[in-house]
Amino acid sequence: MTPAQAMDIGGHLIDLLSQQRLLYRQLWELAQKQSGLVDGNNPEMLLRVLAARQRLIDRLRGIDRELKPIRDEWQEIARSLPGPQRQKAQKLVEEVQQILGEIIARDEKDTEALSGHQRGVAEEIQTAAAGRRVHQAYVRNSGEGMKSRMGTVNG
Repeated sequence: MTPAQAMDIGGHLIDLLSQQRLLYRQLWELAQKQSGLVDGNNPEMLLRVLAARQRLIDRLRGIDRELKPIRDEWQEIARSLPGPQRQKAQKLVEEVQQILGEIIARDEKDTEALSGHQRGVAEEIQTAAAGRRVHQAYVRNSGEGMKSRMGTVNG
């Protein structure tokens, strides 16, 4: 690989990593919004945030596809990159990994919170269903009691 080719690849790599960092920062901001909505009663807004996150993830997949050939040849490319480009690329990779780690940690907390809400709703449904069965049994027993009392009155 010539020095000019290495500079071109390095420039492209830094551009892709910069785009990736920007998208991950936007994803992090949406993860913050999502966390605020998980505990609230605004499912429409939560769905909008999730849809926006999905659009960002789709864009990140496109960048990842472009980065794949560079990652596959990383050892050779890294050796041929000028020092400043290599350092800039490494710094961008570290920043992306840090942001991604924060997003994953936040998402795990949100998943736990949503699971807790789901369990709470399931318990409420079970309690309501049990109450309905008790009520139905009471109505049935009250009706049978009425019939037997009426049978003795009419009899």
